[in-house]
Amino acid sequence: MAGKKPKQTIRPMGRNKKVPAGHPGRGKPKVRASARKNAFGLVAGTNSPSEGLAADPRGIRLNKWLADQGVGSRRKCDALVQEGMVDVNGKVVVAPGYRVQDEDSIKVEGRLIQRVRRLYYIFYKPKGVLCTNDPRESRPRVADMVDHLVPSRVFPVGRLDEDSEGLLLLTNDGEFSNLVCHPRYGVPKTYTVLVMKSVSGSQLSDLRKGAWIDGQKVVPEQVRISRKTRSSTLFEIVLREGRNREIRRLFARNEMPLKTLKRVRIGSLGVKGISRGGLRPLTKQERDELVEIALQDSSEKKAEGKRPLKRKR
Repeated sequence: MAGKKPKQTIRPMGRNKKVPAGHPGRGKPKVRASARKNAFGLVAGTNSPSEGLAADPRGIRLNKWLADQGVGSRRKCDALVQEGMVDVNGKVVVAPGYRVQDEDSIKVEGRLIQRVRRLYYIFYKPKGVLCTNDPRESRPRVADMVDHLVPSRVFPVGRLDEDSEGLLLLTNDGEFSNLVCHPRYGVPKTYTVLVMKSVSGSQLSDLRKGAWIDGQKVVPEQVRISRKTRSSTLFEIVLREGRNREIRRLFARNEMPLKTLKRVRIGSLGVKGISRGGLRPLTKQERDELVEIALQDSSEKKAEGKRPLKRKR
């Protein structure tokens, strides 16, 4: 028909192509109620913990509590509280810093907020997948792969960049996430790194000395060569920091561009037995072991006179 505009279609964007302005992205993953029910049955049938870590005896800040229950981001929850949309025990509260107690009944815009059970998963992130939940993103996200497999919203503990793969923890427990990924607690994370060149002993020594990244000296706890040929070198490297793309930048400082980067362990927890894109619930023992490692390392820093950063509430 004359004058009729052709129907527009949205094609998947290539990894190196720019997303045009106004691109709608992937939106929020669509999950059927039956899938949620099956996912809840799976985690309920394991010995995965349902309760979070020991809470602050003063209670949890209202904005954080709302965010932990999946109401929205911390910023969105701040706005809801300040706009008078939240009431606690029948009274409107406009202070985001109000401390929530176990017996409190909380409503948002008249809807009672149910306390969400705590979830802990180990996930093998494939290469080419993003650790963001941004609905405007058009590339594959972790949420697109796992949302139909978990009973409620979870988020990644830390980050693995798009070109990296391997172990990624997922949870809805903010305290657990902070303990595992914050540099102050120093939980060791182990990676394998493939470099397409034969590395000399002096280059290995330089790598072990570390490098300055974003004004901070990053020194690996351990670097060793797992395999070496005439044209390639496979490293195993252990770090306790959590800076953006620190391994890639560390190797780039020493003129060793990476071919592959894979996280294989966090603490004593590995990816053995999990296929790419697969996940399973953590057991209570595995969760508690990671927490113990974080608290032990933090205590050792204090004993050595290294004052940890003040924890924000």
